[in-house]
Amino acid sequence: MKNPDVTMSTQADMHGEVREQHAFHQTEPLRRVARADLTRVVAASVVGSFVEWFEFSVYGYLAAVLGRVFFPASAPGMQIVAAFAAFAVAFFARPFGGLIFGPVGDRYGRKNVLTVTIVLMACATFSIALVPDHKTIGMAAPLLLVVLRLLQGVSAGGEASGAAIFVAEYSPDRCRTAMTSWIQVGCMSGFCFGAMVAAVLNHAFTPAQIDGGAWRLPFLLALPLGGIGLYIRYRLDESPLFETGKREGGFRELLRTHKAALLQSSGIIIGTNVTLFLVVTYVPTYLVMALRLDPSTGLAIALIPQFILIFTIPLLGKLADRIGRKQLMLTGTCALIVLAVPAFRMLIAGGTGYQFAALVMLNLCLAAMLACVYSQVPSLFEAGVRFTGMAVSYNVSVALFAGTAPMINAWLIQTTGSRMIPAWYLVCAAIVGAIALLMCPDRTGKPMRGDRSSDE
Repeated sequence: MKNPDVTMSTQADMHGEVREQHAFHQTEPLRRVARADLTRVVAASVVGSFVEWFEFSVYGYLAAVLGRVFFPASAPGMQIVAAFAAFAVAFFARPFGGLIFGPVGDRYGRKNVLTVTIVLMACATFSIALVPDHKTIGMAAPLLLVVLRLLQGVSAGGEASGAAIFVAEYSPDRCRTAMTSWIQVGCMSGFCFGAMVAAVLNHAFTPAQIDGGAWRLPFLLALPLGGIGLYIRYRLDESPLFETGKREGGFRELLRTHKAALLQSSGIIIGTNVTLFLVVTYVPTYLVMALRLDPSTGLAIALIPQFILIFTIPLLGKLADRIGRKQLMLTGTCALIVLAVPAFRMLIAGGTGYQFAALVMLNLCLAAMLACVYSQVPSLFEAGVRFTGMAVSYNVSVALFAGTAPMINAWLIQTTGSRMIPAWYLVCAAIVGAIALLMCPDRTGKPMRGDRSSDE
């Protein structure tokens, strides 16, 4: 028997789409987007995402160090849990960023939000480098760290959704997946750059020097990198679909017409982002703390598969525009369900070859999801509530499930002693993502919900 709530929600979504399509036919023609303009928009989003995610992820790569610096009274295992708790705090702030920036982006423009978020992220990250350690100011040190992490979270609450929607609305229907996949290239490049900086730090300084202040150096890079991103974004024009679409929307309209879309978006994001933060952010720490590898070795083993991930994402984005982004995402998600447990058994078994092969498998599964998520999720929402809908579903899901994943996994390993916890965590998240994908439409090669064709 069909669930009446789901049926009514789906019908409301369909009626909303018809209304939005009708509204678009009454508006002015779309501004023609030259190839050079599209290239600049994609490049700006790539650079901005690189800056944002380097700054946001470098904390994860230095979690063990920050645990010793800001939580020295704890046992070594609990220092990691405390450091990842501060990492998770930023994710609890993300929904507030979504609640703030989503409606602003729908009413005043995607570009304006992206300009604010990169400034906020750069300033908050740079300020972390200036916070005295626990030995100097006591409990004020971790409190200041948490405040700055909250500001980072608010910024990230508008950044990811804004960048995805900005590029998606600029892109032609026929290549939307390929274009938006480049944002993930910027994100993953930022992650990799964070790992490279951490590896150089471990190679160039002794552990005592790192704990004594060298850990601050990566955070100091935030200001110049943020300045570059701000310069590029400030020179862009607003998206043509935003300029010609309706501006009214809000939370009431979103909840009235997009209930099914919110659930579908949340499920897809849970599957994708739990995988992202476990495989990319947590695994380097897992290799060092749970498997007892040397920090430099652990970072090196994790870094090479991430380079493979970066080069694979745009290729899979182009493939998805041919075969369908929903099909490709389902392939990667189902492969993760099958391979997660064997991959972690290979990691635990030891041997660099086994560990490298395991991480390549996990990163390829992740690549299939990341290549499509920034085109699949925006397509579920109408233009008038697109930023709000994606920002809310994206950030709430990330805050509750993805951002907490490293902390929960570190705590469960510390409590149970089982090093297979992350594998089963990945399987559960992938099952949620697969169910959501099966329930949602695939608009590959077609206009996003309620939009006029951008190929006209």
